Amino acid sequence: MDYSRLFETADYPKISLKNRLVMAPMTTISGESDGSFSEQEIKYLAQRAESGIGMIISPACYVHKSGHAFERQVGCHTDDLIPSLRRCAQAINRHGAASILQIHHGGNAAKEHLSGSQPWAPTAIKNRRGSSEMPRAMAASEVELLVEAFANSAVRAQTAGFTGIEIHGANTYLLQQFFSPFTNQREDKWGGSFENRTRFGCEIVKAIRDKVGDDYPVLYRISPEEDEPRGYSTFDTIQFLESLVPCGVDIIHVSSWEFHDNLRKDIPEGTNPTTLIKQAFPEVPVIGVGGVITPDQAMSVVESGVDLVALGKILMLDKDWARKVESGESDTIRTGINSEEERQALDIPDNMKEYSRNFFKV
Repeated sequence: MDYSRLFETADYPKISLKNRLVMAPMTTISGESDGSFSEQEIKYLAQRAESGIGMIISPACYVHKSGHAFERQVGCHTDDLIPSLRRCAQAINRHGAASILQIHHGGNAAKEHLSGSQPWAPTAIKNRRGSSEMPRAMAASEVELLVEAFANSAVRAQTAGFTGIEIHGANTYLLQQFFSPFTNQREDKWGGSFENRTRFGCEIVKAIRDKVGDDYPVLYRISPEEDEPRGYSTFDTIQFLESLVPCGVDIIHVSSWEFHDNLRKDIPEGTNPTTLIKQAFPEVPVIGVGGVITPDQAMSVVESGVDLVALGKILMLDKDWARKVESGESDTIRTGINSEEERQALDIPDNMKEYSRNFFKV
């Protein structure tokens, strides 16, 4: 198959990408104890940029200590971390890739032993699996505080030289918790009605836009649907995005576990949540992700009309995926691990090698 479409330049009003390939944000559990990027983590991101990926999205970076959700998670909650952010941005940028800092708050997924406080959430409700710590409902003043924290973190990313930022509104974390009718049962202006449940995300985007200006790229990552009966559908997401995008979102990143699949039964046959969102927003670049391993699968994403395709776990296995595909060596891409020795030889931070046991069995 001809894979040249994957390597076409993608020019948009606020950002120009050397190709259509994106490195998806992935937890690395490899930051330093103060929230700064470790040298191993920076090297890991830079290697994928050097291989030819057009956009590198960082691991989730917490905007406020109350949102600290992972061991050795990186932070962007204080100006003291700007030097760390700058080292990361420069390492990616020098290889011609767009560097995107993903800004994040864990909400009910935060851990008290990491954050120093009981998890904050829209409502005192655990996650859908019931596996999170019991959070407490945020005061209205704390909601406002976090709107400001997201905006300040975006400024730090801009100051550090990141090409743009991505707001993490997906994967059951705080922004999704505000949008979901399951986790947001507030009775103030931040919950209840559909409009109120979208307010937090919209206010964050507007606050960021006010601080970084009109020309700085802002991405928004969103989970398109919830399988929880009290959750939301892709059609709800489209309605949300109709309010959100005009606030200042430049690229929509649709976070699906499997690109071609859907969780709910209300998706028309022959389509999927990401293509439905793209059809609803033809003028807005959309990133598709989910289970993309082979170049053929990547091509199926762009051939569906989606602008950009994100690669996740496959880039843990093979840092040179892009180079190999572009040079006609895709048959040499590593797609699995056959021994513990192979795991230890992966070009990923040491902590990720242990973490990879969750995905790659020997």
